[in-house]
Amino acid sequence: MRKVVLIIGMQAAGKSTIAPLLAASLGPPAATIDGDVFFHAVVAGAAVMTPEPSDEAVRQLQLRYDATALVARHYLEAGLDFVCSDIMMGDDVTRWLDSFADLAEPHLVVLTPSVDSIVERELARGSNSYRDWQPPGGTLADAVKVLQTGLADTPRRGLWLDTTGQTPDETVAAIVEDDLKSSLW
Repeated sequence: MRKVVLIIGMQAAGKSTIAPLLAASLGPPAATIDGDVFFHAVVAGAAVMTPEPSDEAVRQLQLRYDATALVARHYLEAGLDFVCSDIMMGDDVTRWLDSFADLAEPHLVVLTPSVDSIVERELARGSNSYRDWQPPGGTLADAVKVLQTGLADTPRRGLWLDTTGQTPDETVAAIVEDDLKSSLW
């Protein structure tokens, strides 16, 4: 049976780096997609998630998750393993992974580097993706902590991996070391 792996975590946790490396280790054949593709697809009227999101932001987020599931299903039905990376939490994770129960073996990998590690990565890439989560007078670390609280609603299933100080290759090795048994949903 083919495998579908969902890699989640905060911005700058390493999802976009790890996903193609993991897909390459699963295949051939294997494919991957980053949910950011669908975030950037809305070029007019994009609504971003904030601590108090608009109805439209929530709708667009659901469209994004549904789009990645459709793409994953397409590749799985064609006989490929599939790895998706995205920022996803709570019931959305359950809904996404459960949608493949009839088609593939579902896996969850949650990348959980330290707050300091995320801050360092975010600054190194010159990004400001946490700006909407930063409380007035707060730091980037405060913003990361605010967004991380959403992980508390995510079922403690699959592989939760502290990648602080790991290279991408070390992270992939940790994921596949037991033939993905530890990440089984």
